[in-house]
Amino acid sequence: MIYPSDYSAMAGSASKKAPSVPNNWPNPTEEDLKDRPNRIVNIGRAQDYTFPNNFVKTSKYEWYNFIPRFLMEEFNPKTKVANCYFLLIAILQTVPSITNTEGYPTVMIPLTFVVVVDSIFAALEDYARHKADKEANSTYVKRYDIHNKDLENLKWSDLEVGDFVQIHSREKIPADLVVIGVAEKTNPPMGMCYVETKSLDGETNLKMRQALPGTLAECKNFSYVQHLKGKIEMEHPNKVIDSFTGVIEIEGIGREPILPQNVVLRGCVLRNTEWIIGCVVNTGHHTKILMSAAKTPSKSSQLDTLASIEVIHMVYLLASVCLVGALGSLIWNIEYDVKGAWYFDWGDINYGAYFVIQYFYFFLLHATFIPVSLYVSMTLIRFFQSYFMNNDLEMYYEKTDTPSVVRTMTLNEELGQISHVFSDKTGTLTCNVMDFRKASINGVSYGLGITEIGKASWKLQGKELPQEVLEGEENAKKASVPHVSFYDPKYGEDKKKGGAQETRMSQFFRILSLCHDTIPERIDGKIKLSASNPDDECLVFAAKYFGAEFVDKQEKYAIIKIDGVEERVEVLEVIGFTSKRKRMSVIVKDPDGVIRMVIKGADSTMIPRLHSGQDQLLKKTDDHMSQYAVEGLRCLLVGFKELDNEEYHSWSEKYNKYSTSLDELEKKKKGLPNKIEEAEDEIERNITLVGATAIEDKLQDGVPEAIAQIAKAGINVWVLTGDKEETAINIAVACNLVLPKQYMKHVIVNNRTAPSLAACVSLLSTERADMIREQNNNETHDLMPRALIIDGPTLLGIMGDDKPGGAKESLLEFSKMCKAVVGCRVSPDQKREMVNMIKTGIKGVRTLSIGDGANDVAMIQEAHIGVGIRGEEGLQATNASDYAIAQFRFLAVLLLKHGRYNYIRMSKLIIYMFYKNVMMSICHFWFSWMNGFSGQKIYTEGSIQFYNLLYTSLPILLVGIYDMDVPKSLVYRFPQLYQSGIDNEYFNVSLFWFQLCNAVVDSVIISYLSVFMLVHFSELGMLETFWESGALTYTVIIVLANVKVSFLTAQW
Repeated sequence: MIYPSDYSAMAGSASKKAPSVPNNWPNPTEEDLKDRPNRIVNIGRAQDYTFPNNFVKTSKYEWYNFIPRFLMEEFNPKTKVANCYFLLIAILQTVPSITNTEGYPTVMIPLTFVVVVDSIFAALEDYARHKADKEANSTYVKRYDIHNKDLENLKWSDLEVGDFVQIHSREKIPADLVVIGVAEKTNPPMGMCYVETKSLDGETNLKMRQALPGTLAECKNFSYVQHLKGKIEMEHPNKVIDSFTGVIEIEGIGREPILPQNVVLRGCVLRNTEWIIGCVVNTGHHTKILMSAAKTPSKSSQLDTLASIEVIHMVYLLASVCLVGALGSLIWNIEYDVKGAWYFDWGDINYGAYFVIQYFYFFLLHATFIPVSLYVSMTLIRFFQSYFMNNDLEMYYEKTDTPSVVRTMTLNEELGQISHVFSDKTGTLTCNVMDFRKASINGVSYGLGITEIGKASWKLQGKELPQEVLEGEENAKKASVPHVSFYDPKYGEDKKKGGAQETRMSQFFRILSLCHDTIPERIDGKIKLSASNPDDECLVFAAKYFGAEFVDKQEKYAIIKIDGVEERVEVLEVIGFTSKRKRMSVIVKDPDGVIRMVIKGADSTMIPRLHSGQDQLLKKTDDHMSQYAVEGLRCLLVGFKELDNEEYHSWSEKYNKYSTSLDELEKKKKGLPNKIEEAEDEIERNITLVGATAIEDKLQDGVPEAIAQIAKAGINVWVLTGDKEETAINIAVACNLVLPKQYMKHVIVNNRTAPSLAACVSLLSTERADMIREQNNNETHDLMPRALIIDGPTLLGIMGDDKPGGAKESLLEFSKMCKAVVGCRVSPDQKREMVNMIKTGIKGVRTLSIGDGANDVAMIQEAHIGVGIRGEEGLQATNASDYAIAQFRFLAVLLLKHGRYNYIRMSKLIIYMFYKNVMMSICHFWFSWMNGFSGQKIYTEGSIQFYNLLYTSLPILLVGIYDMDVPKSLVYRFPQLYQSGIDNEYFNVSLFWFQLCNAVVDSVIISYLSVFMLVHFSELGMLETFWESGALTYTVIIVLANVKVSFLTAQW
């Protein structure tokens, strides 16, 4: 978002220049983009356009606007209905003709208290933002002053687009920069530097960046940049942090593309590099980190929604009471000819005006129908609930020193009403820490033992595990080292035999030592390998274990050791892994002078690229991968291709040409057909297959037990993963989500069982009809539960068929009847679609999504509650979530204990608050029948205002914070207790109005009994007035209201 103040600090006559962004920014039309297709940044000369300064403001308030801005938010009728209601009451209390407080707005006393409490929370929250802003804006950076030809220390906030800055090791990047030069001692220079991107994507591994090829050799210090003249044509500001499109044109050097690896973004930290020099291209709120800092969707709990609805119903009830009071007053005055009473001296009465005045008079009299302290009480209770959740040792992960974190406390009670849990697999149910377990090399499978998921597969088939398999697993555990858990005597035997098999074995691990994006980081003179993903880290460690060690990267060479002998392998080109490509290839020149492309990737993308004549080898390898998938192992095919010099250089020239084309880069960025991907596809053909890797991502501790508890609680669990069908099913069995076939029917929907949409509809409808028939035939006790297993390609077609009676509706109806659902090969957007289908398709459902990676953000934000697991894939899921935990097993604690307690406590609070207010306020109505509907109060004004603030506030707050209906040990022992929250047993329309009727009955008894008792007391000489009656009524109400709390309290 661009703030008008961003353009306040511009050099020269900036105010006369056009903004750097297109018209109607940030939502330009196609015409706007045609007029200004690119952002133009001048180098070494004044800018042609205005750019925002680098001052960053994330705080909401300033000292001078806090009060007016906060009050506008506090009395926003869309979000703060109750506050607006009581403000209206305060205004009406000052109107002379209807006031019952002598013109004083007495309701302002409790309302002010509520607003002050809210203001304290808002001020504390914004103060933290101010501190962060001040720290960021006041940090100094070295900038080259073009006018004085010298370096100067400048605050971040004063940086401008086009400035040259120098960043030193361990310093944060102040703006988005194009890297011009890097401090390095290599010759020839490579321009490589390393940054930590934790604040952008949460990943702690280092990312390699590179200076522009045209400047890296000459840029040794700031004296170089003083002569640079040129311009940069680049993309307009956007939030895509892993993409950048631009071209730089420098006088005397020429025109070259700016690739993502040539850019370092604000918020990154320079590591493993003495310094870099960069040109500022995006500042302030145009930087990618701030462009991507979108607000999370606004969420509210079901209890909040139901309470708001009942507030509206209470207003209707109040209006009805006021109508009866005004009509009663009008009829009574006409009946008793009040107009003719000389002592009133009313003269002529306009009965229409009199009715309106009396209506509002009664409105003020009964204004306390709505409890003024309701929302502040809810906020206070949620605050303390959050404190207990953040400090619960049952959700503290000691290994990483990670407590649970409540990020959205307004959803605390919603945790007690979840009906569906949608879970990612990798990093959520599993550890996302990989172990190399098995490999298929040249058609021979190596690796003994079995995983926990493999054991579940045997259990699924009803078979006993052979003893030799269990012994193999024990030996693998004994021989395990970090990231490798491997045992197979046959591997050593084949290695010693030599021959073709031994050659392929060596080649297999040599490929793994070269085909990766692992970065060597030097810390205290030692080299530590930092991988961008756990799979690469595991495979590099595996290669080292088997004698092919990746040691370092120097200049354009990869240093490896093969059986202890060091080799320098020239890296010519790296074509990285993307979720679209699903493969990675590296073109290298070996010491023998042969150019080879080494490649690894998913079977779906690799098999079509193999050269012909490998059918037998492919069949053996594919069979082995199927066996590995049954054990839940992740598999990649590994291969190579030899290139002659002419073929490589011809392709390289063409690839570099396309890679430097701004048009082709833009097409690739938008996902359109482009020459860059065509060239990549061209070279990655006719691959020679070497084998396949099989690595294990172990289940987290306690996952099966947690899922079993959650399922017993009546919560439907869906696991959505990108794994193969067999892997997904076996993981679900290992997690206790899916039972073996003799206990649960598996309904599989894929291109084999349902090759068309019509077949999908038929299959789902038939299965649903079978279940309904079994239920109707009173076979419930024999009804076998269903588990739905569906794959991504099939789901893609189903989601597009949303017409009535279509495939999507059939899927929704059948999924309602399933005990478990497993989605395999699903994309991040398909995860979101499945959450949305349940969220919008089933009335009253409450959904929770849990994940740990950036690919889970969409479903986390789509669900009613998002839970992020702080794991190995960074902090993006955590930052988008409402609650953060360290392990999946803590979800059972979060829901069954805290969620249930919070829901019950908040339900008691809301019902009680309305009960006590209606009981107190409606007494005025009964008194009206005794005083001719005059509107006379029965209590003093002070008594009314302090009723909520003083006399009845503390006990219910203590119940809302501490009360437990059952000990926490029983919550885990009997998870079925959670079902009461799903069924809204503690807060529903019937219960709410039953308690209000109870309040009305109590008020009738108290009101009339007080008057009746005073009649008899007058015979003893006591003064008989309605004030004594009111005092007695008020006293009894306070006592009864507090006694009522004791009945609500489950544990003393």
